[in-house]
Amino acid sequence: MKNYEIVRAGDLRHRITFLKKEVSTDSDGYPVETWKAVFSVMANVRVIDSREYFQAAAFQAENKLRFTIRYRRGITAAMRLRYNCQDYEIIGQPADVDGRRRWLQITGEVVTDG
Repeated sequence: MKNYEIVRAGDLRHRITFLKKEVSTDSDGYPVETWKAVFSVMANVRVIDSREYFQAAAFQAENKLRFTIRYRRGITAAMRLRYNCQDYEIIGQPADVDGRRRWLQITGEVVTDG
């Protein structure tokens, strides 16, 4: 059984933006972390069903989404993504769906700490 769903190009209906952390200093010299938009892509977005959550031993299923995009290098778990004005932390490393560098599957969890 495959642990991914087949995605067609027409299924990429949602725009998501990838964010990268930048550290700068404020006027008093203290470090300030901000998240800067790096690039946007079209994605297939879906809620991970309860069976998948159970298999992954994850909790708070309603806060997690699975994003599938065309393969792109340079996406890491250190990044975040923004979808529908909500930021998501990337959980684990993005997965090359079929090992052919066509699709990336990314699991995201809602950021609640800012």
